[in-house]
Amino acid sequence: MSCAVELFMNINSNSCGLFRRKNMSKLTKKLSIGVIFLSLCGFNEYVYAMEESIDKNEMRVWEKSVLEDINSETPIGDWKTMDRAAYGGWTWRDGVICISDSYAITPLFNNGHAGIVAADPYYYATIESNPGTGVQVVYGNWTNRFSGSTVYQIGVKKTSIQDDQNVAYWAARQIGKPYNHEFFNINTRNKFYCSQLVWAGYKDVTGVDIGTWDWGYAIHPFELLKSSETVLIYRNK
Repeated sequence: MSCAVELFMNINSNSCGLFRRKNMSKLTKKLSIGVIFLSLCGFNEYVYAMEESIDKNEMRVWEKSVLEDINSETPIGDWKTMDRAAYGGWTWRDGVICISDSYAITPLFNNGHAGIVAADPYYYATIESNPGTGVQVVYGNWTNRFSGSTVYQIGVKKTSIQDDQNVAYWAARQIGKPYNHEFFNINTRNKFYCSQLVWAGYKDVTGVDIGTWDWGYAIHPFELLKSSETVLIYRNK
């Protein structure tokens, strides 16, 4: 057993789950533990220890709860352009966030995928990061691409149309970077997983943190749905 994993197990034996914003004392304690990990064992082993601590069943319960909540909401449409339909209107406005509840083949998350509507010259496309391909432009409406799944679009409350477009341009500058398999390494900008890419774009460009920290230093795609900083624009069903 690596020193980071062993240290994590010893210190974490009396706590449940991962970092929880709802219990800031535990969060503070575990952040302190993270500093110990980094100093004694190195960052890679720290990331591995965090991923090993995830309770997949707990995550499934959390995922189900988030989807139940968001599916009970009425999409408002893209209020920044006054575009609205029965379920909210799908929009190709630059920087709008897209999320699917499709099954995710990752070692950490059970479900979900996220991307961001691209700006010119990538019309009718999203920028997203996928295992095997990394950050790429993918063309096509998500309702068609993820048939059988529920697809959502969300907007960030505090940003302007120009802010959102700037995030889309930022995302385009990440094209070609590899997929980030270290889900707790969200501060790297050399590689990205899907929801980290979206979160980092808004954090770096606008200063708005659209994560919830429900899973600590990992950004689950459904956190973007749950965030108090976002609002539901569209749902396909």
